[in-house]
Amino acid sequence: MLVGVSETLSHVPDQHAWTRGVLMRDAYYGLALAGSVAAVWITGAGTGRAVSIAALCALVPWYLLVGRGARRGSPVPARTVCYLFGVLALLMTAQLTVLASSMVLFALVPQSFMLLPVGWGVLALAAFNAVPLVEAVGAPGPGGVVTAGVVVLGVVFGAWFAWWIQRIIEQSRERADLLAQLAATREELAESQRRAGMLAERQRLAMEIHDTLAQGFTSILMLLDAADAAPPEQARAHRERAARAARENLAEARALVCAQPPAALAGSSLPDALRRLVDRLGEETGAATSWELAGEPRRLPAGTEVVVLRCAQEALANVRRHAGAARAALCLRYLPDGVRLEVSDDGAGFDLTALTGFGLAGMRERVAQAGGRLTIRSAPGSGTVLTVEAPA
Repeated sequence: MLVGVSETLSHVPDQHAWTRGVLMRDAYYGLALAGSVAAVWITGAGTGRAVSIAALCALVPWYLLVGRGARRGSPVPARTVCYLFGVLALLMTAQLTVLASSMVLFALVPQSFMLLPVGWGVLALAAFNAVPLVEAVGAPGPGGVVTAGVVVLGVVFGAWFAWWIQRIIEQSRERADLLAQLAATREELAESQRRAGMLAERQRLAMEIHDTLAQGFTSILMLLDAADAAPPEQARAHRERAARAARENLAEARALVCAQPPAALAGSSLPDALRRLVDRLGEETGAATSWELAGEPRRLPAGTEVVVLRCAQEALANVRRHAGAARAALCLRYLPDGVRLEVSDDGAGFDLTALTGFGLAGMRERVAQAGGRLTIRSAPGSGTVLTVEAPA
């Protein structure tokens, strides 16, 4: 009667793997029932055998019509209660006529624990064994006592085993819930990382566009405006510079699309690129510009060179657009553990407490990401000095 008690695993929700064996449970129930009928046929006789087999056979339609739709629940569903009382009535009828029909308990005991909480399942187990226990107690001689003891021991062991299986089921359900929560958390984390990556890439592209294309277009517009107001010879020179700036802007756009290094550094060193920036500032604004290189030039990591170049572009663009400077200077100094860029002008300056603008914020972010430091010294009417220190 205890074989198959482990099938109480089947009562857990349908999302668990062990609940997907309905056909196997039906087959097991059918085999246990067929074995019980065979045992009754062999051990029984006469009318009692016929009644017992009829009761056992009646369990088949009762299971198909009522039992298969019974469900575990709290409180216990009425259909489940009806099914189990019907099973108990047919079982007792079969047991009272031929005791060997108790073999069917190998299937009915697991069913009771599948459909009932542990406490009610134990009561059902005791009720299913009531007839064998009464007959054992009423049997003459010590054999009846031994049989009764075996029945009681079987009920106790079945109750304990069902409780143990219930504990395993609860732990398995908790683990399944934890795994589901972990999977959901991993999905949320992956989505959060994806959004963060998209935002970071959007910010990176915004900085690149601001430091390259936007500045280039501004330079082109300034040169074309100057060409409109200049004599023919100067106008021609301004238009040539505007065309050159447009070509460089196009090269920057291609490098940006293809995720390549800045066009200014393609086939060129960092000092050469900075020197060209300073010379162009002087050509476009007419300001006196100077360039200084200190230390022994060497190749720096690509990320460091890009940060220095972009900061120089942004600083000189601010000189061109806002400073109105007569003089501007750029100094690149190679240090043992890094590089220092200094851009200065004698222009209008500004109030550091009112420091705003996407360009300056972008410079700070670039330098911070490279592990460097950016400092600005300025005051209204006193020019500006911008210093960038980046590690190598």
